Amino acid sequence: RARSPIPVLIKAENFIPKTFRQKNNGCVTCEFQAKGTAHQNKMKLKHSLKKLGNILRAILTFLFALLVLGVMVWAYVEGYQLATSMYGIISFGFYGLLLSLHVLVQSLFALIEHRRMKSRTKPCSYTKTVGFTISAYQEDPSYLRECLNSVKALQYPSELLRIVMVIDGNSDDDRYMMDMFREVFADQDPGFFVWKNNYHTWDPTNAQQDEEMGTRGDADYVIGEDPQRKEVEHLIQTKQCVCIMQKWGGKREVMYTAFKALGSSVDYIQ
Repeated sequence: RARSPIPVLIKAENFIPKTFRQKNNGCVTCEFQAKGTAHQNKMKLKHSLKKLGNILRAILTFLFALLVLGVMVWAYVEGYQLATSMYGIISFGFYGLLLSLHVLVQSLFALIEHRRMKSRTKPCSYTKTVGFTISAYQEDPSYLRECLNSVKALQYPSELLRIVMVIDGNSDDDRYMMDMFREVFADQDPGFFVWKNNYHTWDPTNAQQDEEMGTRGDADYVIGEDPQRKEVEHLIQTKQCVCIMQKWGGKREVMYTAFKALGSSVDYIQ
């Protein structure tokens, strides 16, 4: 019967080239430790230089802003004009020059960014959930219909797309936008809600009056918290198509409602 092989222990240093061991006086890890320390020192130096660069850039930006402000004040006090028409009907001064340069620089960098992003375009994986938000305020009916039809025609899986239109206004004059949303997305079981407030206009003093009148019998109702807010958030997070009418507060307010209610329920928000 054949014997079982006898295990042999081989030192790890036998796999290291002899010249490498001689160079480091027989210490196998010395070279790796030296390289690790050098890499750490290099990263620390790089971080320090980056921090110093940010500080210098902030200082130079501040000084440049002061310079521009000083020149603008001087041009305004002196009434300096680069070009003017007869009787001074049309004039072009230093402020106009700055605005023109600003638009030119913005356009240049927008073109560069557009070309850079276009070169990095990758095929869509169709695996991420997207919250598509629409802010509406007294929109032209024909334009709004074109917008909604365009959104509905998006080539993206419907189960991964949530469409939320928040209307800046909750009066009867604003209802035509909700009716149009209902008509366009009728086949997708849309949700609707008319919010008396918004995220920043809720008055908790009204809650006490409602409780005294017995108008709030909800067990989850808490004084100081708008109960309609929960309904809005639940509707947006559970329905694929939702239209919310809320108290007027400006474009930022309706955008905030959509972003806040969607929260982390989607991967991206458009």
